[in-house]
Amino acid sequence: MTVFKYLIVVALLFLSFSLSAQTGQLKKGDKFYKIYSYSESIEKFEDLPYKTFEINKKLAESYYKTGDYFNAEFYYSEIVDSPKSTSEDIYNYASVLAINQKYTEAEEWMEKFYKLEKGDSRAKLYFENKGFYNLLLTDKEQFRVKNLDINTEQQDFGTAFYNDKIVFASTRKGTRLIKRIWNWNKLSFLDLFIADVEHSQLKNVKPLKKTFNKKYHEGPASYSKDGSFTAFTRNNYGGKSNDGIIKLQIFTSEKENDNWKEAIPFNYNNDNYSVGHPALTADGKTMYFASDMPGGHGGVDIYVSKRNKLGEWSAPKNLGRTINTEGNEMFPFIHKDGFLFFASDGLLGLGGLDIYFSKIKENGFTKPKNVGVPVNSNFDDFALIIDKKMRKGYFSSNRTEGKGDDDIYSFRLLKPFTIDVIIKGTVKDDSGNTLANTDVSLYNNQGEIIKIIASDKNGNYEFTVSPDSEYKLQGSKPKHITAFANISTKTEDEFVYKNLTLERLPDFTLLCNVTDKENNVPVAGVKVSYINNKTGERNISKTYDNGEFFIKLNEYKLNDSVNYTFTFEKDGFAPKITTYNGILNRMGEYSFNINLQKIKIGENLGQILEINPIYFDFNKYNIRPDAANELDKIVKIMNEYPKMEIELSSHTDCRGSSIYNLKLSDKRAKASAHYIKVRITNPTRISGQGYGENKLINKCGCEGGQKVECTEAQHQQNRRTEFKIIRM
Repeated sequence: MTVFKYLIVVALLFLSFSLSAQTGQLKKGDKFYKIYSYSESIEKFEDLPYKTFEINKKLAESYYKTGDYFNAEFYYSEIVDSPKSTSEDIYNYASVLAINQKYTEAEEWMEKFYKLEKGDSRAKLYFENKGFYNLLLTDKEQFRVKNLDINTEQQDFGTAFYNDKIVFASTRKGTRLIKRIWNWNKLSFLDLFIADVEHSQLKNVKPLKKTFNKKYHEGPASYSKDGSFTAFTRNNYGGKSNDGIIKLQIFTSEKENDNWKEAIPFNYNNDNYSVGHPALTADGKTMYFASDMPGGHGGVDIYVSKRNKLGEWSAPKNLGRTINTEGNEMFPFIHKDGFLFFASDGLLGLGGLDIYFSKIKENGFTKPKNVGVPVNSNFDDFALIIDKKMRKGYFSSNRTEGKGDDDIYSFRLLKPFTIDVIIKGTVKDDSGNTLANTDVSLYNNQGEIIKIIASDKNGNYEFTVSPDSEYKLQGSKPKHITAFANISTKTEDEFVYKNLTLERLPDFTLLCNVTDKENNVPVAGVKVSYINNKTGERNISKTYDNGEFFIKLNEYKLNDSVNYTFTFEKDGFAPKITTYNGILNRMGEYSFNINLQKIKIGENLGQILEINPIYFDFNKYNIRPDAANELDKIVKIMNEYPKMEIELSSHTDCRGSSIYNLKLSDKRAKASAHYIKVRITNPTRISGQGYGENKLINKCGCEGGQKVECTEAQHQQNRRTEFKIIRM
């Protein structure tokens, strides 16, 4: 054998040993990866001189699951540009970037995820809320947060109210004689602990009895309000899944004579999937929980089940797309006021798990809302509970400033939780052009203005409002006709869309402003009937919310004359008729104002209706045609208001004897009242009374020492007929 051949043989033998060693490392890494021993799998995979796409992906996932987000980001960056990468790899990379607070880069990769998965709810949320990171990072000064003194270097999380105490899960040293280690994080298995509460701090921590704590995981737990019923998470001791994994299960127990009975497995536990994180309602009859059972919307979904009088649980019901995403939803908590709190990595968040809340509605749930900072962070934040008065509570987080793997934090709520809805839309003209700098006003259903904003350069506007309410929108811009729209937030959606279209004003426009005479406030919904006296054309319209209505004079030219007669009618107001005459000597808008007077008890209906004086022939009391025209106005309004009651009074001046004036005025009053009686429903609603010269409204008296010289006009003031409203 020559030296050259010898070297070749040695090289081949070395390569054979190297490949064999690499294959061994790979097999060991895969073995550790499959049993959740991520630290060991990382060690084996990192030692490989050459890393395939599959190895890099397992390293990315292993670093992510052990909380090493720096290295997770590196390995995800190695795989996302590969043709083998999936859209989920891209989503996970964006998530890790967010955890590492690289929000600009995270948005760039979420944009790529959206292009690949436009039907994914997570992609849709991103697309509809670009730039949401800045919004979520804004501290609304709603919380005061504090890390608890009892936290250790171990895992402490998942609090539950139990009478006046707190129960939580922890890997701290308990009562175990044999210390067992969980492969995933190399910490002890979880046990349930109980603690006293002193000023939101937890004191005197003790492990629960062995009824609850076994050799593997227990916790978190939940309790009924009276503390007599509990549900808690525990490892499945009875079997493994088809792939050899021990899943999580829910167990329940009842208290009898101050002792807890043996725990009973939830009848929908299964060897092949996990159920856990139970959350009981106050009466203990309804349980929300998390599960990765088949048929869900994503990795882990939240379900609900109800317990009947026999203690039997109903088939789990998925909470649906409003709550569950293609990601993971877990750690539910249900408050007595109907608020559901839970953690998710599939909704708009700052990275990892964020905490959200939703309100139970008749047909489901409101759109979840991120509770915001400082409760949420760029790390995992979860397992929020809050007391019955919605003032204080606890949550868990693995944020870096904590003491251990997971820590428990207390919080005080400084402002109440509200479910906001966003009204948004675009303002355009009637040709489809967007209108920037348009004033968009938001009114509540009482007609009170809430806020006015200007549309942006693209014609867009946006309001944040309360749910389950009715609103009105108004768009106003010079040289455009004001637009109005009604909008409701009685919806499960977070966003409600309403576009506004403002017509451009024609060359000539006739504008009327209708206001309340009493306070000069615009009157909406006034029926306006109008006649073009030149053409005979008749139309009917209504005033807008701002008391305006328009007539577009499209067929008119410069210096044309206009002549319209208008009738204004609205319940609670006296009708009014007016005529508008004018010459269109300039292009633009022509306007006039109308004041409507409310009909109120004690008012003189004759003055409100602007009735002309009612005249009688000398020494007579029969109704003349001109008087009948005026009385017909009273007839009309009384028929429109069938419960209106009127006292008709007739008055004279002082000239003539007082007895004669009294008799004549009484006959005229009764004749006028009779004319109205036979023309209205329920004729007893009007009565007539003559007062002669007994109720002069000036100093023009003629009798005795009070005789005063007066003009004819002054005497005319006393010759009057009044229609006083005495009941409505």
